[in-house]
Amino acid sequence: MLEPRRLRLLRELASRGTIAATAEACGYTPSGVSQQLALLEREVRMPLLVREGRRVALTEAARVLVGHAERVLAALEAAEAALAGLAGSVSGTARLAAFPTAAAAFVPSAIARCRAEHPDLRVVLTEEETDGAVLAVRSGRIDLALVYEYDLLPRLADPGVTVEPLLTEPLLAVLPAGRAAPDRLPLASLADEAWIAPHSDTALRAVLERACGVAGFAPAIDYASDDYTVIVALVAAGLGVSLLPELAAEPLSADVQLRPVADPELTRTVSLVTRAGRGAHPAVAALARCLREAVPDVPT
Repeated sequence: MLEPRRLRLLRELASRGTIAATAEACGYTPSGVSQQLALLEREVRMPLLVREGRRVALTEAARVLVGHAERVLAALEAAEAALAGLAGSVSGTARLAAFPTAAAAFVPSAIARCRAEHPDLRVVLTEEETDGAVLAVRSGRIDLALVYEYDLLPRLADPGVTVEPLLTEPLLAVLPAGRAAPDRLPLASLADEAWIAPHSDTALRAVLERACGVAGFAPAIDYASDDYTVIVALVAAGLGVSLLPELAAEPLSADVQLRPVADPELTRTVSLVTRAGRGAHPAVAALARCLREAVPDVPT
């Protein structure tokens, strides 16, 4: 009988590529991961890994096993969820990861609602950007995650998780308060402006550059910051324009004006991610429902 814990390690190695990254994600030491995978090789009586410098490559046997691992692990998650449902109560701990703008916009009201309805359920929140959050859900460190994707940068499907869209928000041009602007702003009309862009939010920066390319120009990025407050303050001072998701821009918009852009029209979808088979677990289902109910609290 194959050990599910070792199957999970092999699946994570297939996703991450190195023993060290797998160990960090799953809470093992690198030597512990190597030992568990060596035991898995003995169980299947076939080599699973081939060293390629610092990375390891999966053999054909390992790739076959990974394909089955997705289904096996999802079935085990579903079995655990069904057993937990027999208790007839919602208790324990639900671990949630959320990117910062969602964590500020509607996660607090969702957790408060969950605590009021299920006092025996503890919700643990960590801030995590999308890529790290999806990997944390896959590896079992997190039960649910709030993630996002831009329409110009769609994500690849991941068979290890279930993705449920919660809301779609526009990307808004952030302009100095005194500037005349139509209700819907053609992006090409900002071609001659100085731009203020995220520094290390590579997805949003890529969307900005790609959207401007579609509109026929390359943005002149004079300032970059990872702090949305700084970005909006620079716009308010008349130093340029920016492009931000509505969840990030609305709370900071007192001294600037916001306009949906057109040609192209840009959106970001916020979704709830759970491990395949895990969604029916009472603690996970309760928190997921509270998150869904909290989404209408977001100002639009």
